[in-house]
Amino acid sequence: MAVIAGGACARDGEIPAVSADEIAEHTRVLASDEYLGRGPGQPGGDLAVDYIAARFEEYGLEAPGGSYVQPVPMVGNTPDPGGVTLAIRGPAGRIQPVYLDDFVLNPGDREATEVGGEAELVFVGYGIDAPESGWDDFAGVDVAGKYVLVLVNDPPAPASEPDLFGGVAMTYYGRWTYKYEEAARQGALGALIVHETEPAGYPWSVVRGGFSGDQFALPLAPAAPRPAGLIGWVTRDLARAALATGGLDYDELKARAGARGFVAIETGITVRGGVRSAVRRVDTANVVGLLRGSERPDEYLLVTSHYDHFGVGELVDGDSIYNGAYDNASGTALILAMAHSLSGLDPAPARSILFIATGAEERGLLGAEGYVQAPLYPLDRTVAVVNFDEANVWGETTDISVMGEERSELGVYVRARAAELGLTLTPDAEPQVGSYFRSDHFPFARAGVPSLYVRHGWNYVGRPAGWGDSIRAAYNADHYHAPSDEVGADFDYAGAVQQGALALRTLLDLAATDSWPNWPEGQEFKAARDAMMGSR
Repeated sequence: MAVIAGGACARDGEIPAVSADEIAEHTRVLASDEYLGRGPGQPGGDLAVDYIAARFEEYGLEAPGGSYVQPVPMVGNTPDPGGVTLAIRGPAGRIQPVYLDDFVLNPGDREATEVGGEAELVFVGYGIDAPESGWDDFAGVDVAGKYVLVLVNDPPAPASEPDLFGGVAMTYYGRWTYKYEEAARQGALGALIVHETEPAGYPWSVVRGGFSGDQFALPLAPAAPRPAGLIGWVTRDLARAALATGGLDYDELKARAGARGFVAIETGITVRGGVRSAVRRVDTANVVGLLRGSERPDEYLLVTSHYDHFGVGELVDGDSIYNGAYDNASGTALILAMAHSLSGLDPAPARSILFIATGAEERGLLGAEGYVQAPLYPLDRTVAVVNFDEANVWGETTDISVMGEERSELGVYVRARAAELGLTLTPDAEPQVGSYFRSDHFPFARAGVPSLYVRHGWNYVGRPAGWGDSIRAAYNADHYHAPSDEVGADFDYAGAVQQGALALRTLLDLAATDSWPNWPEGQEFKAARDAMMGSR
């Protein structure tokens, strides 16, 4: 068990404040139209890199290896809208769905200029192979060279097994990324996920925007397994109509898929799909600044937040700049303000603190994954990761949410400091959408490094009960991954200061101790951490 060790840097009197005005200014700059939505491989993304690097230099942070920029090479794949096709034929009829309205498709192998083909459709329920849970949706069926139709999220937990697949909370098996990965391992030609707003956690417009236009991936290593040829989403209405061409009922199949003993169904339906794309190499970057530790400089705490958004994209209500103010100019602004505050400490924290403004998070956590694959400092010398994705821009709260505090011994530090600040630690408000697997700490966690995701509370001071919930619902419905995510006149950064205050205290406690927090038994990331530390 980790123990908080007192130290000079952990005393409250020596913890610097985080400036609300500074957070506001950085957010305003990064989310301005001048920065063109900070898209990777676009001019606005380069402007953001230059701005963040200049701030790190201004604050006196070290440039690791002589540079504040860690290049992250990517493969960019741009589907030709006229070359994206999907046709469905069954014994009871044919369907010619409409691209973007009914489905989206992309090449799983981003380096391929043309993929697709005709094959049978197999309904594989939730598309999960989890031996530890005795669950295998692919048992008894060969999907090699076929298309699989997959339900989003995890199977529902029955009363007899309330903790199955995390109960209410989504596990990684419920993430769409896992479903494509598993389809590839099974040899499928393609994988189509059925979109439903509630279990997915976002409306069809988010899928439509995220899966059309430029797509990115890290270059495949020579020995890496090849991804499925085609990956995509279909609306629930299209899934229902497609299955009906084979005389099958969507609701009945969904109910069957949620129960143990489900057997995949070879539908007798034929799917013909294809994507024609232009492929290019794209360079993006992480921006890094190091606060060198005063006593154990070769032990590292990482602070991450992504600076990218979707750049210039599809026109919506006359606007094509996806400014990404809340998501995530605000989070980047917060770590810049934290870096500035900590840079003035004398002496510096005992352990080194590396600030990483990651690129291409919106394209699949690629900047963070790029760092994990080529770390500037060894992962076995990395104590913990503290990540921000969206700072609170609506005012002070009485609570705060820190995802992952219950997953590792890092929770000991967070809980103590939250209590001192008078903040109630509240669980994830939407555990069913799997937010822990959707931000830049996750590649580090999967590699074994204990990681926290510091979000914010929703119980706002001076506001009626439920006001925060209404703000969240409105943002998700109207502004998430949309051009309308812009700096508002009503933005109040006092809540972001609360996030920074809790994170600073937690970081300084972690820097002052000589403990190495770990995952407890039963956590899926513990084996990776143990293997990593055992190899030192």
